[in-house]
Amino acid sequence: MKLTNIKDKYDDKDGTLYGKKNIDESLALLFHENSKFTTHSMRKQGERIGAFSNPYVAERSSQPFKTYPGTEQIDLSVYEQVPHNAELFETIKRRRSIRDYKEDSTISLNELYVLLQYSYGVNVRQKMDSFGVDGHIGLRNVPSGGGLFPLELYVVIFKAHIPSGLYHFRSDSMCLEKIKEGEFMNELIQIIQAEPYVNMRSSSALFITTGILERQMIKYGDRAYRFMMQESGFVGMMMSLLAESLNLGSCMLGGYNDDKVNEFLEIDGVFETVNNLLVVGGKKD
Repeated sequence: MKLTNIKDKYDDKDGTLYGKKNIDESLALLFHENSKFTTHSMRKQGERIGAFSNPYVAERSSQPFKTYPGTEQIDLSVYEQVPHNAELFETIKRRRSIRDYKEDSTISLNELYVLLQYSYGVNVRQKMDSFGVDGHIGLRNVPSGGGLFPLELYVVIFKAHIPSGLYHFRSDSMCLEKIKEGEFMNELIQIIQAEPYVNMRSSSALFITTGILERQMIKYGDRAYRFMMQESGFVGMMMSLLAESLNLGSCMLGGYNDDKVNEFLEIDGVFETVNNLLVVGGKKD
């Protein structure tokens, strides 16, 4: 019997948690291998990146803002001057995933402002003079590949000082756009496998991060998917720390039906798709 046949025989009977079976026919591994940079692919990618010296391309890529024209807007900029101070290292040390929340706790507009604006809102506008364009790039508090910012933030309000419903955060103008009003807890519990591990019913809001991959693929090709996932992680961690600084509990949720969440958000699931969920609520005493 050949050595490879013996190896395959023992691999088939391998009952451990680790080993070849974890990577056989793995789409994740296949993608990872095919999105690695090599000397050749980096040189080829350089041609695509070079196109961004074109003023038209630069101007278009500097406007990564989704909008919902005609919708009711809730202005959050009025909370811009409210002082918010928290000791960074103490906040980091205290942060834990909280899975049960104060039943009667509501989330305030000021807290929504802090969670959204400090995590992914535009806070600096940088002129694009070097591109020969009369415009600016809106910078945020997280790093983004090429400064292209492919993410969008949505929040489902369960208990707050505004009507319950689904809202979209306008990162360029510090406002919430109301997409649809209503009580969506029961619907979301059916498509998010959180309970009984996380008590969603006691939470105040659900933050949903989506990615518009094309914003980065026009410059970085398949490598853009890696950048988008990194950025989504940056935003999730930032929001978790911001929640802790407000003495709110938060927990990332990973078990959800992607297509159903996309349908709930009324997005296509291809050009824009969900990639992160964070539930937030008041901490129990």
